[in-house]
Amino acid sequence: MFREYEQGSGKTGRKGVAADAGRWLCALLAGLWLVGASGGALAHGPTIEITHSEMKPQLLNLFVGTTVHFANTVAMPGGHVVVDDEGRIESPPLSEPGDGWHYTFEEEGVYELHIRQHPAARARIVVVPKRATPAP
Repeated sequence: MFREYEQGSGKTGRKGVAADAGRWLCALLAGLWLVGASGGALAHGPTIEITHSEMKPQLLNLFVGTTVHFANTVAMPGGHVVVDDEGRIESPPLSEPGDGWHYTFEEEGVYELHIRQHPAARARIVVVPKRATPAP
């Protein structure tokens, strides 16, 4: 991002570096504002893609507290609804390509998920406790 001047150009480089740093800072602040304005939806953990016939990947191993993004990739009148076999999880209908939903797995365990409209489209999520941080 920093502009380099050729030797002998008559420019010291300081002014160009400062101007580039200013533009870089503006771009960074604009990006942070966009993430904040979107409710942080741009930041998430793994993504499971949803089609009529499958959920990809079919297996995820996660730590407690991980947020998974479910991304619908095909049109579905009425929407695809992601549910688990135990009845603990239910997404809103995801009807258009690009529709998505986030779920944070707060409890350890094995979650068997499927698409309500296509029960053979399945995924398994295994959630384990976070690793203990070793004492210094």
